Amino acid sequence: MDSIKNNSIFINKNYTDFKSSSGEDDEQDIKLEDISIMYTTEKKEEDRSTFDATFKEVPLDQTPEGKKFLNGLISNKNSLMKDLNLESEEYDNLACIALALASQETGMGEEKGYDSENKGILSLFRKFAKLFDDSSASSGLTQMKIYDFLNSDKPLTDQEKAIIKKYGITAKGKSTNNLYKNPDKSAVATMVILSSISNNYDNYKNTLSSEHEKLEKEFKKNGITPADALKKGDNILDNIVKIYDNIDDSKTQSKFRETLKQFFLSQNNSRIGDKGVDKDYNEEIQLNKLNDLISKNNSDFKLNFEDLNYMRYALTAENQEMTQQEYCAYGWNKGTGTTGMQIDRLLADKVGTILATPENFDYDQFTVNVNTLATKYANQSLQLD
Repeated sequence: MDSIKNNSIFINKNYTDFKSSSGEDDEQDIKLEDISIMYTTEKKEEDRSTFDATFKEVPLDQTPEGKKFLNGLISNKNSLMKDLNLESEEYDNLACIALALASQETGMGEEKGYDSENKGILSLFRKFAKLFDDSSASSGLTQMKIYDFLNSDKPLTDQEKAIIKKYGITAKGKSTNNLYKNPDKSAVATMVILSSISNNYDNYKNTLSSEHEKLEKEFKKNGITPADALKKGDNILDNIVKIYDNIDDSKTQSKFRETLKQFFLSQNNSRIGDKGVDKDYNEEIQLNKLNDLISKNNSDFKLNFEDLNYMRYALTAENQEMTQQEYCAYGWNKGTGTTGMQIDRLLADKVGTILATPENFDYDQFTVNVNTLATKYANQSLQLD
């Protein structure tokens, strides 16, 4: 699968490492104290475009919310490392992801509407609306549902909840932004949740491995060798990547990526005319849309229904999983419970990291967005930019 390579600056170790820009083998450690620029934006996620058109690079002293958030990461590092059983390097890498989430979710507190929905009359409307909602209000710069985390059985363990409460973090009600006034506490809670997500990484890899074994049995049952199945899956994905790379319009690229993801997310074996199947999750409708996009971009390549399992087989092969930091971003966005761990959801997001345009910040690229921002925060310390 030559076209499918992980170009992230994060290199998997236990969590992640960063390499020196000199090309030498010596590794540099991230120093959170060296981070002096916050990436802020007033634009809501649906209005964002390229990084340069979306984010401002603002000195730390001019970003009060961001400064408090970063200080929370730094001042609580030693105690959180002990509480979460993290090494210094592991902590710093997760901290960069935490900063990236704050930039992605609220523009580091600068996103239009973030202040107004938490102050004055709009905050009252928001609280009233949430009283009739199943889930709680998003809280703080990283927009976590802290009330749900502290008052439901999953996904946090009792020990993780106790760690959050140890730092004076509470959730008074499900309709309240419990962390709005305390960016430093938001930082602490974010680190606990990211650590919890990261601890689920092996479970994620096991989920892929189980799916790979299941597909392998099906292929063997039909007289197809694992080697042939993998080769075909790789070839299909390589063709898709080449088609995507040859599209010179970012909007068309986004549409192509979203349609391929919907093909994965569609109800298996659903066809046009099937009752009770939403068109957005109808496999045949999504396949036709995808092939139409392929043909419009000067390619003779064509996908078939059976190609989906070949792609699944290739994407669940060894070393094709999301990196640990990508999985942290995915888990933050999609969750690590039953729904978040559905195999086609996982593979759709993996497709999103393969067909990525990192300089663009449309919401469909949530995992890529966070990964890109985390790398930029780390680079300030490593002097790689």
